[in-house]
Amino acid sequence: MKFSIITPSFAQGQYVRQNIESVLSQGIGELEHIVVDGGSKDETVEILRSYPHLKWVSEKDEGQADALSKGLRMATGDIVGWINSDDYYLEGALKKVAELFADPAIQWVIGDISVFDEASGEFIASTSPEISWDALQRNPDIVRQQGAFFRRDFLLQAGGWNKEFYMVMDFDLWTRLAKRSKPVMLREQLAVFRIQKNQKSGLANLHRQTNEITRVLKREKADPVNILGLRIKKEWQWLKGTTKVQLIRAGLLTKKAPSPSLSGSQGS
Repeated sequence: MKFSIITPSFAQGQYVRQNIESVLSQGIGELEHIVVDGGSKDETVEILRSYPHLKWVSEKDEGQADALSKGLRMATGDIVGWINSDDYYLEGALKKVAELFADPAIQWVIGDISVFDEASGEFIASTSPEISWDALQRNPDIVRQQGAFFRRDFLLQAGGWNKEFYMVMDFDLWTRLAKRSKPVMLREQLAVFRIQKNQKSGLANLHRQTNEITRVLKREKADPVNILGLRIKKEWQWLKGTTKVQLIRAGLLTKKAPSPSLSGSQGS
């Protein structure tokens, strides 16, 4: 069994070395790490060149989903993982995943993750919610991409990542996968999702995220009640978040580590 780990990256030179080292230290023989960089002008390329084992490319792309698709075309492994350049795996994660994939009936696996808030230095253990098509349409925020692994053939059969989506290429993929097979939930901490100021997920892109999720749900003929509920929830989330920011700026509230509640491209 061979793993292919795909890392999309752009201007993440300060984090990418930790990402690479976390994959390299997994201690399994059959493993390739593919880094698809969007043409970064920082130290990223210099770092990539210093690791001869990597498969990598650095060129302009059409976004994160396009980068992931490039990586999938380069992949030769049986099992595919996706870890963004500012996130990283925990020790022994791939060995735990490999044990489950020894069962040929298992098509994808989702493990638990920890959330690291760079601003506060806090780590928050997060249990990945059970995934099904019904659960996804009721709450798209349950996507935890960093701890997910897929059989390559299963990923290809579902169509891989869709570059039409800037924010929710993970949610879009998971809806298609969940309609084919329910994932196995692995109750082990596998990866760390870093919250940092330059990532896409956050209040600034919340409306775009909501619109993209709505597109996916309508395409998949989700219950209209669920779609309406989602939009109300997201508007309320935006209002609460905006109010919190204003209170922090006014010195009336102390910033605490946020909850890992936003779905859709939770990395760079």
